[in-house]
Amino acid sequence: MNIPGDDSFLILLYGLLAVLTTLGIIFLWRLNVRENREEEYLKKAGKPFPTFASDIKNLLDKNFDKTLLALPVSGVMVFTVIPIVFMICVAFTNYDGDHIPPQNLFTWIGLENFKKIFEDELFWDSLGNTWFVLLATVTALIISIVVSALIATNVRGAKGFKAVYFVPYVCSMVAITFMWKWIYDYNYGVLNTTLMEWGWIKEPIDWLGSAEFYRVAMFVLLVWSSTGFNIILLTAALIGVPKELHEAAELDGAGEIKRFFKITLPLVSPTIFYLLVTGLIGSLQEFTRFQVMTPDGGPAYQGMTVVFYLYKQLFNASGGSDLGVASAMGWIIAVLITVVTILNFRMQRKWVNYD
Repeated sequence: MNIPGDDSFLILLYGLLAVLTTLGIIFLWRLNVRENREEEYLKKAGKPFPTFASDIKNLLDKNFDKTLLALPVSGVMVFTVIPIVFMICVAFTNYDGDHIPPQNLFTWIGLENFKKIFEDELFWDSLGNTWFVLLATVTALIISIVVSALIATNVRGAKGFKAVYFVPYVCSMVAITFMWKWIYDYNYGVLNTTLMEWGWIKEPIDWLGSAEFYRVAMFVLLVWSSTGFNIILLTAALIGVPKELHEAAELDGAGEIKRFFKITLPLVSPTIFYLLVTGLIGSLQEFTRFQVMTPDGGPAYQGMTVVFYLYKQLFNASGGSDLGVASAMGWIIAVLITVVTILNFRMQRKWVNYD
């Protein structure tokens, strides 16, 4: 039912602000009750009550840290908490291209958006593609450990290798992806041209249009573009390992490989853990490289990650959007990231050494 002048978007927003304002008032009321209780204790003890001027003085002196935090906390509330809570609410509505207020109001539909997502085969395909990105991230980390170990031991040519691998990190990810898109081009790509000149292939390979080769091409891109930052941090951690420990282990007869696994890896495990956690979270948020490389989602939707799927819900080919489904999808992604992070922190006790 549409009521002239009604706007379900504003009603939802104002309702949310009313709830948050009420919670703020309750919080201030609790503070007031606590202050009254403290004043009662002061009265019984025969001590003077704090005045308004003394409270202001404390905020600028003793409690100055709280005063400094007031503005950032307010900013977090306005620009983070309110949008997040609003997105939670939208996830339970039919807010889409056909229900845009004030012309067409959206309504509460419960868990229908989540049901729609879980019944969509494309969602499950995008989830599987995201695990493929996780595999590439772990592979990139393993390669980074090996390369960093070579750099730290001053192997000849390792420093130049380090510079080459750091290029993707200092360049725009969009620019890097467009470069690889040109490399993989069917007609004029450097890769096809080189392989044909060497006689390894007789005709060009459709790297980005063939389901057989698409994941291979994207795996190389993901690994190459993810190693630069890892190598820099790991190299710094490896150089910081005390040489005395290696010298003592060598005197005891420990070989180079044994020293690496028994001394080096445990000491740099906090850095590896940090890179693993941030890398896995970044994998679940992967969007740019796949969207730039194959805006249509790739062959058989092999380039459709969960964030790409969310993007398609917001901006589909017909020009419409489904904000309700997109909001629900955002919360599914948030849950996935939370679960992966918790599992990593639980597992760190078995192999991460902070001593």
